[in-house]
Amino acid sequence: RLCVVNSCTVTDEADRQSRRLASRLGRDNPRARVVMTGCGAEVDPERLARSKGIHYVIGNQDKPRMVRLILDKLESEIEVPAAGAALRAEASGEVLGEVKGYAEMLSRHPLDREWPVAADAIALPPVQLEGQSDKTRAFLKIQEGCNSFCTYCIIPYGRGPSRSLTAAEITSHIHKLVTTGIREVVLTGTNLGDQGADQGLDPLEAVADLLDEIFSRTDLERLRVSSLDPTEISPRMLGIMSREPRFCPHFHVSLQALHPKILRLMKRKYSVETAEERLREIAALETTVGSRPFVGMDLITGFPGETEADFEESYARLEALPWSRLHVFPYSERAGTPATRLPGAVAPQERKRRARKLAALSLARMSEHYGQPRDLARVLLEKPVKRPPPGFSGELPSDTLWVSGYTPDYLKVWIPVAQADAEGLRNQIVDVRAEHLLRDPAAGEVAWLASII
Repeated sequence: RLCVVNSCTVTDEADRQSRRLASRLGRDNPRARVVMTGCGAEVDPERLARSKGIHYVIGNQDKPRMVRLILDKLESEIEVPAAGAALRAEASGEVLGEVKGYAEMLSRHPLDREWPVAADAIALPPVQLEGQSDKTRAFLKIQEGCNSFCTYCIIPYGRGPSRSLTAAEITSHIHKLVTTGIREVVLTGTNLGDQGADQGLDPLEAVADLLDEIFSRTDLERLRVSSLDPTEISPRMLGIMSREPRFCPHFHVSLQALHPKILRLMKRKYSVETAEERLREIAALETTVGSRPFVGMDLITGFPGETEADFEESYARLEALPWSRLHVFPYSERAGTPATRLPGAVAPQERKRRARKLAALSLARMSEHYGQPRDLARVLLEKPVKRPPPGFSGELPSDTLWVSGYTPDYLKVWIPVAQADAEGLRNQIVDVRAEHLLRDPAAGEVAWLASII
């Protein structure tokens, strides 16, 4: 038996959780081999190999041949039983593949290593060409790796330099997804704004060209893009959104900070003024669905060097700008990153206090963005569930199921329906009447309780 842990290493806590999971799997499955792969295995393979319960460590660069590496190793243990017995008896595991042998972080610079090409590094979701998919939307990863090296981030070492699929590969796969009944695709990547850079293309133009290709060469009904830096949302992209009804008016902006000093310490590649200008341009966009775009933003608070005055200045800027929601992260150290060596560390309890204040601002802004009860068009419904949504406190018949979905501009709705009718609604696009706002302060979520028109 094999237990495979796909580790995360974005923070020290993520590292610890991955190791704890591997240790528990080894303890609960004493006859199994525990394999650690993912970003933690790429960044620090020797440390993981010494961790309790882990037998084999395989880095991201060797994922395309992971099965072969494991089978070869297991076959060698069968041929030489003493080797397998010794491995079980020892506390340390073994590093398999080319990630072996890096003694220090600086010697592991991504550009100094061989990485799988995009077609091998990016695992496209399987497509069942006969019959209908049981999914409503597909998250399609089209880019891997990152060239940015922000001071708080270890990801370039775990994922390597930017590589991306070609426009032809992407449109071909979207066409296959559409044939199975998928109605919405979300384009994702480790750093989506680098799309095409490895092919010698200007990423700003490459992403816009890709959007045009998708809309002209496929019958996809709805398209979204995932996280982008402010500078990666180009005027041309906004122009496509303003005229193309299939391009959902929804952005997830990787903002991270809104103070010039903190952006500089993070080594982010844009200014406060650029970010503010882009947010105002998005808010002024006239969309085909008649509503302003939904703008969610990632924000790190309590970064080293952020004083109380810096935080309050950033908070005031956020209050004055147009956006819809914040995804707030108290700064979390990651060993080996430059940010851990910066002076002015913020106490963990203060980071959490600032995060709570920003989360409260986000909940208020999100409620404001949802607005008053009204009719909402073109909600894409998903699989029905039994559990009522957070914030619902009414009484309904015992056979009630809940169907949820999103408008093009990313407003979430929950609809109670009779069990007999629920399955027939899955993957349908309907118009609804928003009747009551559901709020979940603990999760920072807002949604509409609605009925189908």
